[in-house]
Amino acid sequence: MVWNAASPDGTISAKANRPQMNANNTYIQTTMGDSIVGTNAVTTRDHFWNVGANEDGRHRFVQSPAFTVGAIATDPVIGTGMDGVFYLKTTNSRAEWFHRNSAGIYQAVPSFLSGTVSITSTNTFVNITTVPANVYGDIYIYKLTNDATPANSLANIQCGTFVSNNNTVHAFSDRIKIEGTSDDYLVELENDATTDLNIRVRRNVGPSGTWNYRITYRAL
Repeated sequence: MVWNAASPDGTISAKANRPQMNANNTYIQTTMGDSIVGTNAVTTRDHFWNVGANEDGRHRFVQSPAFTVGAIATDPVIGTGMDGVFYLKTTNSRAEWFHRNSAGIYQAVPSFLSGTVSITSTNTFVNITTVPANVYGDIYIYKLTNDATPANSLANIQCGTFVSNNNTVHAFSDRIKIEGTSDDYLVELENDATTDLNIRVRRNVGPSGTWNYRITYRAL
């Protein structure tokens, strides 16, 4: 199915124009999104079009290629009369959502990393994971009451923040106040003497064993 750009065609009769115009109407309907509610296929369009009075003209979801100018991953300008632009851009080998307004550019949806790390030593830092260069974010490290039963309540959780430059990452633990004790760290993140982009951790007053981590980060 293709779009007939020269329609109506003034060089042919109204009868001859009819199939071209019908084809154009079909093209608009299918490319704008006439799939039924509940469709979940790779060919399903972002919009609703001729589906129902409550749906037509609305978004079903949003999908987009990463924005580029030519082959360069860059940021779109704000159109005349517009106040902002929401777009995908490839950063750190991932396509992520960004927002731009008159105040600047902000990564609207953070990237996410998760996994586990064995924390046993109170002296030696161990690697949690590598983060990209030039990002900032938050980290939550937690240990379940029974590692074999994730449904159990959380007994230990440590939160922190981090920032990376081109070559290194520096992370900072927030002090935890456990009832009946002084402020301390359950586990401690490394914030000096870093030599690469690995976030590192060592045990403080928290228990030894396998800890889970959840990391969110945005581009600087």
